[in-house]
Amino acid sequence: MATGETRSDRGITKQSPTAGDFAEFGAKRVETFMDVQKQLVETFEQINCEHLARIKQETELASDFAGKVTKARSIPEIMTAYQEWLSQRMALFTEYSRKLFEDSQKVVNTTMRFLSNGK
Repeated sequence: MATGETRSDRGITKQSPTAGDFAEFGAKRVETFMDVQKQLVETFEQINCEHLARIKQETELASDFAGKVTKARSIPEIMTAYQEWLSQRMALFTEYSRKLFEDSQKVVNTTMRFLSNGK
């Protein structure tokens, strides 16, 4: 009989795992873990950059709104500035929500790939 093989009472040869098999399995798991970790770090870096861009965009929007309100000479002008600001703010919020969902999906998909043995 070859090393790692056992023979049952029915004459069927079974392959039992060897130390090399366990080492190979462990090495594959570590490699998969490192790959997933690298992908997650890249994803979080991308999300962070996009988040900083969104903060800048919101700051510019608020600054623009403040400038319009300061220059306004009547209540209708202030209301128009507010309506424009609110419309733009809601458009940004909608885009941010969509992007948050997409980013969450990326993280979940990467994590699930690790949990499913890297397939």
